Amino acid sequence: MVQIWNPAQDEKLNALERLLTTTHGTQKVLVFTQFADTAHYLVSNLRQRGVRAIADVTGQSEAPHKIADRFSPVARKVTINPADELRVIVATDVLSEGQNLQDAHVVVNYDLPWAVIRLVQRAGRVDRIGQQASEILCYSFLPTDGVESVLKLRQRIAQRLTSSGDIIGGFDQLIEGLVDETAVVDVYTERSKIYEETDNDVDMASYCYQIWQQATMTNRTLEQSIPNLPAQIRSAKAHRAGLGEPHGVLSFIRTKSGLSALTYTNVAGDVVSQSAKRIIDTAACAHD
Repeated sequence: MVQIWNPAQDEKLNALERLLTTTHGTQKVLVFTQFADTAHYLVSNLRQRGVRAIADVTGQSEAPHKIADRFSPVARKVTINPADELRVIVATDVLSEGQNLQDAHVVVNYDLPWAVIRLVQRAGRVDRIGQQASEILCYSFLPTDGVESVLKLRQRIAQRLTSSGDIIGGFDQLIEGLVDETAVVDVYTERSKIYEETDNDVDMASYCYQIWQQATMTNRTLEQSIPNLPAQIRSAKAHRAGLGEPHGVLSFIRTKSGLSALTYTNVAGDVVSQSAKRIIDTAACAHD
């Protein structure tokens, strides 16, 4: 039998409350969670504990952009009633991409996504052009029992899938690499090679927007010609020998869920880079 849940004994919620009321009691804070139910739960309980100017944003929200306006009116260049301004937003990844929220410089990952790129995109909501803070602060809540419990969970899932695959078949691609414990630990402890490249990376949307602004100020005709390009376009440029960049293909990818990424693949099909800055700089060319 499951006991009645008591939010007062929720240590994770208690820690978030301390972060919002003590550590950053007067600053804007952007909190991300994987699940809409968690967002509703957090906001409901934090309001009961006296946290004001707080709202949740999920895929079910009627107008997420209006809530974003109330949270970050300066960056979004909107005028709102000061009484309606928000200090804290608890959001699912519906706000993790394409939103200017740099009125804040504090991001909290209440739970960790399996896709590491999500962490980068979440920080990218505030790490953008126009950010006035000298540093971006990112807090991440780890599972209570640490990473080891997460790895054991992954092992159990893999074993269950393997057992099902023996009977039904067709799970080979799904379980491939699922139990690579070393890789997962390296990611969570920041010893993975992925950090060697992304430490100095940029938010793709912000970087592209900066390039767009500079280009259109130099050549006003681009404001009309570029938007008139086809929605899908393939092009090539001469490989520049001697720069350490191999022959290959640069690709822009957008998933059905709206997740965007760049990838640089060599002629053998190996991924050379997924760094937005490196790939965009490699693709750079004159306007003609």
